[in-house]
Order: sequence, then structure tokens, then C-alpha cells
Amino acid sequence: MYDMFLKDSDDEDEDEWFYDSIKRYKQLRMFDFENVIHQIELTDWKTICVAGKHKSGKYEILELSLPEKLTVAASHEGLVKNCDLKMRSGGFTSAPVAQVRALWNQRKILVSERDEAGVSVYNLGVNDTDLVTKAASLTCELIAPRIALNNQDLVLLAARNCKDIIAIDLNANKNVYKVSEPEVLKGFEPCFMSESLAAICERNNGTIVLHDIRAAKMCGSFLPGKRNKEDKTTGALWTTRSSYERNSAYGNVGNSDSKLGLVSTFGNILICDLRNLSEPICDVDIGKIINPHPQGQEFDLQLPLLNFSPDNSGEVSLSGFDENVYIYNTSSSDKFKTIFVHDGHKRQSNSATSCHVTSHAWYRENIMISASENSSLHCWQFIPNSSS
Repeated sequence: MYDMFLKDSDDEDEDEWFYDSIKRYKQLRMFDFENVIHQIELTDWKTICVAGKHKSGKYEILELSLPEKLTVAASHEGLVKNCDLKMRSGGFTSAPVAQVRALWNQRKILVSERDEAGVSVYNLGVNDTDLVTKAASLTCELIAPRIALNNQDLVLLAARNCKDIIAIDLNANKNVYKVSEPEVLKGFEPCFMSESLAAICERNNGTIVLHDIRAAKMCGSFLPGKRNKEDKTTGALWTTRSSYERNSAYGNVGNSDSKLGLVSTFGNILICDLRNLSEPICDVDIGKIINPHPQGQEFDLQLPLLNFSPDNSGEVSLSGFDENVYIYNTSSSDKFKTIFVHDGHKRQSNSATSCHVTSHAWYRENIMISASENSSLHCWQFIPNSSS
């Protein structure tokens, strides 16, 4: 399934990069997979779940134990020898995967599948087996919906070609909130800002609509920053993530800090504080562009991915524009800077293979996990401000 990548090259540039990596990374582990990994989810502090397209054409879910070298405390790192990923369970989904979200520490995942209504619940190994199996379905009329989670009891769903927003009680499998937004061309991206406050991003222009799920009411809408319909972001597609979802996903629900991050396919990053969402604390243009093809089957996989650091909400990671993963300081527009660039995926490829980064996820203490179109998966711990 995977092998530790060993570099054997006479190319001076490649050798120089690997020598330089000693100064830039505390840890760097490279793995080869048979399949391209499109999504990575941390399921607990020792395990990840990855989804990708198998060579048979089916979509595969794998549950992998992380190398002990990554997961133990730094003071105990010398006491463990395991540097490899180990498969705990695996299996195929019923349909192509649109999105995966993990239920923290439960060995369960929620899977949105293309051309399928609702969301499937899969068990990562059951009854002492190593099989990933479908256990249940969250039923609704939305096709291949986008998924947001609060403290693991509410699931918020929004779809590309439907104006309905639906919240489902995960334990009761019951719709608890439904509202119809004015229909937009590219659909919506949902996320939670707090246990009951949801932010719905209109993908075609980045407008944010707030909903109080518990009170079953809309709280308002706004267009972050000083953008308007005539500015250069016209035609861009927007996605969103929140620091609350980061905390909730990692079981850190006691953290009250909540920021909203938006990123466009035209390279615009906006970071907003929950206390004043209309005025971004960081509003920058990174000078990168993605040209997605909305009619394509992999529409959602062509959008950029922004994630908040689990240790510092002033830091975000970004991928999807090229072969790199970028770490930025976004504490303010004035202080915005690149903290680190992971450019290792292109070092693990022949020239004919695309190295475009497909997904990434934070672990903690500056440890990241990322995947690329060249079927590589990297576990790396960066040293801030060490990139040239």
C-alpha cells in the first residue's frame, strides 16, 4: 500500500533540497501510495482517515495509524522506533466520495457521496474486523451535500445545486432546522462558528449568511471586507472554514476563540472575528489563481483548502493552488506573512506526474499531513520562518 520514500538522485538541486530540509523540518516523513489521496481527516490523536480513488475506479477509505515518532511527546521521541503508517481498516464506499468528515474519537466518519442524497455514516472497523463498512444514512433530499459539524451532535448540510440548508440531529437522525436561501449559481459552503451559530458562504461571491440553529432563525448577512460586485473578485469561487470547527473536530470544545476564514480561487484570504464579522482583521491577496471547471465531476476538489492551526488561530494553512502547502500569519493585514512553505511533494515525483496538493490537515505542534496528485503522503513538522 505504501513505502517509505527513499531518495537516490545525483541531481545537485535535489540533493541540496534534502540537505536544506534538515534545517527546515524537525520531522519529515514521505510515503508512496497506490492511489491519489483526495481527503485527509484526523480521527483521533493517533489516527487519520484518508479517501481516494482506487485504481479499480472505486473510492477507497483507509484508516491509518500515524507513526509513533509523530504522536509521542518530544521527550519520549527517542524511546520509540515506529516511523511508518500502519493500516487499521479499509474499504470501498458505495459511490464516489465528495467529502469526508470524522467524528472525533468514535471511529466513525460522515461521507457525502456524489449523485447520492443525504450523508452516509461509515464505521472504521467493527467487531474486531479491519473493514470500513456503511452503518447508517442521514436522510435528506440534498444531493452530495457539503458537511459541517458542531460539537458532534449537529450536522449542517448545504448543496451545490439546491437552495435548502438543513441541520440534522446526528444522534436522533432527525431534521431540526431547514431554511431556503435565495438560489445562487455555485451553491453554499456551511460551517459552524459556535455550538449553534452557523455561517453559510455563498460560493459565487463570498457573502456570509448567519443562522442560529437552536433558535431556528437567520441572524443577518454581510459581504466581508470592502469588496463589491465590480471588483476583481468577480467570477471567483469562495470557500470557508472556522477556528471553532477546528477546535470541535479535535475535541477541544472548551476553546471560545472563533474566527472565520474565507479564501477565493483568485487568491483572496479574509480572516474575520466573530465579534465583528463585517470588518476582516486580515484581508490580503496572495497573488495565486485557480481556474476550476464547475461542470467537471471533481468540482469540489478543485477549490482551495484553508485550515486554522489547532495551537494558534492567528495561523492558517492553505493548499489547492499548486504543489505547495503554505502556512501564513493572519493575525492582521499588516502582520500578514508566509511562515513556511512545504514544497516536498514535487521532490517525490518524476517530471511527467502532477504534484498538485490535494489535501492537508493539521496535527499539533506545527505537525502537518498533506497529500498530492503524485500519490504521495507527507507527515512533516516545520520550523517557523525557516523557508527561504
